[in-house]
Amino acid sequence: MRTFVSAALIALGFVSGPAVAGTIRFSPGLEDWTKVKFPGIAAVEFSASPEGTLTIAAESAAGMLWHSLPDAAGALTTARWRWRVEQGVAATDLTRRGADDRAIAVYFVFSEQPGGSHSPMQLLASSAVTTLAYVFGGDQPRDSIIASPHMGRRGKFITLRPAAAPKQVWLDEKVDLSSDYRRAFGQPMPTLIGIAISSDSDDTKGRNRASLQDLIIAETPR
Repeated sequence: MRTFVSAALIALGFVSGPAVAGTIRFSPGLEDWTKVKFPGIAAVEFSASPEGTLTIAAESAAGMLWHSLPDAAGALTTARWRWRVEQGVAATDLTRRGADDRAIAVYFVFSEQPGGSHSPMQLLASSAVTTLAYVFGGDQPRDSIIASPHMGRRGKFITLRPAAAPKQVWLDEKVDLSSDYRRAFGQPMPTLIGIAISSDSDDTKGRNRASLQDLIIAETPR
């Protein structure tokens, strides 16, 4: 099984090491990503440098980037990345729909059913899908688990950095998806089918400027 996982991920630009790992790439054209715009809301500006740094600008805006993962990614249970917020909206109550702005969030999307040809919004609306969203923003302390006001019991926010966290510095994150999923939902983690990056400032009419790089998902060593 490990050999199959490695081969499938390498074919998609992933790398293999002591534990199978995959770098989620941000190429300048963001060819492997789908930009999602919400109706009636200004779009977030996403761009990437040749070195692979994702840059996010949200001016009274909301939106996300979506990246589907191969079936083999279901074996990947940990993730790490670096992010930096130059400017972010004030602390908000992430449990309140219509008042849940945040500088940046990294979503991990799970389902035991294949995504097929469904759009990102169709997938996120499906009763078969659950999400963990790691957030830089909000008014809760680090490691708080918060129910998403948009997905109810199917979506959980985990605060990694509250809105008051340091700005204009790179911050490193490492998360155990399997452990966090069990804490949030009380059951084993389903198959990981996609990743999304979002920013949200339309409710507060604020401004977000943020960056993300070195996003890697990996298989927990045995």
